[in-house]
Amino acid sequence: MSHARPSIDRLARTLREVAPAAEGSAAEAFGRPSRAVPSGWETIDGELHAAGGATGLVRGGVHEWLGVDGADGEAEWTPPLFLLAHVARQAVLDAVERGAPSTVIWVGRRVWPYPRALTGGVEVVETRSVDDGDGELQLGLALREAPGESVDGGALFSHSLFVEPPDAGLRLWAIDAALRCEGVTAVVADGSGFGMAATRRLQLAAAAADALVLIGRPPSEIGEVSAATTRWTVARAPDEDTARGPRWWTTLLRAKGAQQIRRRAMRRERQRGVG
Repeated sequence: MSHARPSIDRLARTLREVAPAAEGSAAEAFGRPSRAVPSGWETIDGELHAAGGATGLVRGGVHEWLGVDGADGEAEWTPPLFLLAHVARQAVLDAVERGAPSTVIWVGRRVWPYPRALTGGVEVVETRSVDDGDGELQLGLALREAPGESVDGGALFSHSLFVEPPDAGLRLWAIDAALRCEGVTAVVADGSGFGMAATRRLQLAAAAADALVLIGRPPSEIGEVSAATTRWTVARAPDEDTARGPRWWTTLLRAKGAQQIRRRAMRRERQRGVG
C-alpha cells in the first residue's frame, strides 16, 4: 500500500491543529550516498562532501549550531540567524535548480529570521584548521553588505512557513510533521531542550525525507549527546576584528555518517603551512 506524502497546504492545516503525529520508520542513512547542499563557501564545499561525492552539507541529515551567549553575562542566548538563513537560502536555490520542492519550515520563534538575515548573505573571510582536538575546522564569517541572491524570482521569505509551537515537545513534533511533507526542502528549528532521543528521531526523519534539518541550540547544551550529522559552535569575534561590522567564528566540531571531511587535503594544507 502506498502512502502519499502531504502537500504544503495540508501540512499548514495540520500544524495549526497541533495534533500528535503517528510514529513512522525510516531507514538508517549513515554512510548512504546522498545529495548535498552547496554552502556557497568554497572552503566548506571543498572539504565537506556526502558519501556519494556531492560537496556541501549533506541532505538527509541534522546539522546543529550552538548559538552565542547573551551579552554582558545575560542568561539569554542567540541562535546564529544569519548563518541559518544563509544555509536555508542555499537549500532553496539547490531545490529550485533541480526542479524539486523548495519550502523552508521555521519552527520556533527564536529562529525566525529578521529581515536582514532573510535578504542578506554571509561570506567567509578567514579559514583555520583546528589541530587541538576541539574541532575540525574554523571559519571566520561576516555579513555581506549587498542584498542576497533572489530565489526563484522572489525572496527566501516567499518560500517560508513559520510555526510557533509552545514547548520543546511540540517543536519536535512540528519538525517531524514537516519532514513528512513532500514540499519541504529544509527545516530550521529551535532545538533547545532536545536530548539524544529527539535528535535521533529527527536524524531518521531527515534521512527518510532527504531534507536538510538545521538546528539552533544554546551554547550551554554543548555537553548534550546528539545524533546530529554535523555539529558546530558559533562565537563572536574579538572586538579588534569587528571594526568593519559584525564578525563570528564558527567551528566544525564533528562530521559523521554520510557527511565526510576531506581530511587528507586538510593535512596536506597544514603540512605546507608548516614547511
